[in-house]
Amino acid sequence: MTGNIAIYMERAERLESIVPTVDPANGDMIVVYRTEDASGGRSFRMSPELGAEFRSYFAEMIRQKAN
Repeated sequence: MTGNIAIYMERAERLESIVPTVDPANGDMIVVYRTEDASGGRSFRMSPELGAEFRSYFAEMIRQKAN
């Protein structure tokens, strides 16, 4: 797994904007994002459980970055 993470880190693009939304019909989290190099946006859908885990990781990252 560590090798895969290194590959992702090497290929990572700089994020320009991110818009998290929730589908009211089923509670899925939809994340729309755009990178600096992309001409258009991309999106992906997460289940409510995975969305909660994503928000938890994101909040932890913000707390660590603030300290």
